[in-house]
Amino acid sequence: MAEEWFETWFDTNYYHLLYKNRDENEARQFIDALLRYLQPKADSHFLDVACGKGRHSIYLHSQGFAATGVDLSSNSISIASKSAEKGLSFFVRDIREPLMVSDVDFALNMFTSFGYFDTNEEHVEALINVRETLKEEGKFVIDYLNLAFVKKHLIEEEIQIHEGVEFRINREITNGFINKSIHVIDGDAHFEFQERVKAFTGEDLATMVSEAGFKIDATFGDYDLNPTSEDRPRVIIIAQNNS
Repeated sequence: MAEEWFETWFDTNYYHLLYKNRDENEARQFIDALLRYLQPKADSHFLDVACGKGRHSIYLHSQGFAATGVDLSSNSISIASKSAEKGLSFFVRDIREPLMVSDVDFALNMFTSFGYFDTNEEHVEALINVRETLKEEGKFVIDYLNLAFVKKHLIEEEIQIHEGVEFRINREITNGFINKSIHVIDGDAHFEFQERVKAFTGEDLATMVSEAGFKIDATFGDYDLNPTSEDRPRVIIIAQNNS
């Protein structure tokens, strides 16, 4: 079976190079806003689902909470694990399979780390797997792009250069997916990679979250937890294990 796009792209050094300047302050401010809203107890355990290099888990741990990060990319988990210590751990997991974690107080899926699969059924199964890690009435936060905002602000073509490597990026919305083609030029070497996420609306996400056995508590439109609207960049759903 051919590798799926995320199995190939996320384990390359080029992925980490392209996204090396992600806004750490923004990520921390978002976590701070969530902590003010969620009011976790001091002994709360957080699960960071599709954690990448673990920046959210690492920050949560710095705030005194136990955190576990899971991600499909062995490369990302290898990097994240350099920060592992008591109360902070990382494991390779495909979220379409049982996550082998239990009794978690809060599960987070951040920065559009969802929508990668071909079918809605796979996404619902992933959400069920997340719910099954939670304690009764445990909370889940999913942070996804706002499709209406993306359509309005889509940059169809751009070139970025990082450490002498050129990234030619093309974006389009077709066949129910937001597609990004990435042509990498590294000296004489040329590579092609893809990113593709489902063009889910907020309503689509809410339906799947409910189908997976969650009760939705609130929905927000940005990292300051303002209300949703077409002019806000995110769809952030906070839901409770309702099984």
